[in-house]
Amino acid sequence: MKTMLWFLLLAVLFHTGQLTNKSTQSFRIIPIPKRGGYGNFGSIVLLSKHDMDSFLKKTSRHLGQEFEDALRNAKLDFTEEALVLLRHTEGSGSVQVVFETPILQDRKLLCQIRGKPIPPGYGGTADMADYCFAVAVYKSHVSQVELRAVEGGFSERRLTPIVFSISEKGLQIEVGIFHQEV
Repeated sequence: MKTMLWFLLLAVLFHTGQLTNKSTQSFRIIPIPKRGGYGNFGSIVLLSKHDMDSFLKKTSRHLGQEFEDALRNAKLDFTEEALVLLRHTEGSGSVQVVFETPILQDRKLLCQIRGKPIPPGYGGTADMADYCFAVAVYKSHVSQVELRAVEGGFSERRLTPIVFSISEKGLQIEVGIFHQEV
């Protein structure tokens, strides 16, 4: 009986990714506060610890200690991984925002952030709400990350997809509001 329970526990841990080999993973989602003071930066790729430290230094007073602790506790290995921060803004704080499970196609990781539209007849709050999701991608498996975002306030709008390269070339850390729409 104990042996069977042990095998069951190992199967559950393997299935949830707790015991998988790093070399076979393509990405992992880093748990960070979903909603917060994210309005002062755009979606970004961080390729090194120096990049992350510089980013946190520039944005720390807006993002808070919980955000910084979550990134540091993720124990990113920048020799193998890149950190992608995907930002999203909704025009109403009453919108439910969901980060769909990313899909890997070839070496491109497709990510979607979706705002669930407010039901007809419901008057939501008019305050802006800023969201962020963090994904660590393995550089050997992922060469690009594409963000497909859907705003879902009072009407659904697809935003122009944004493609991020996972390479040392052309990396720029910019702090400012970045938002495109179709």
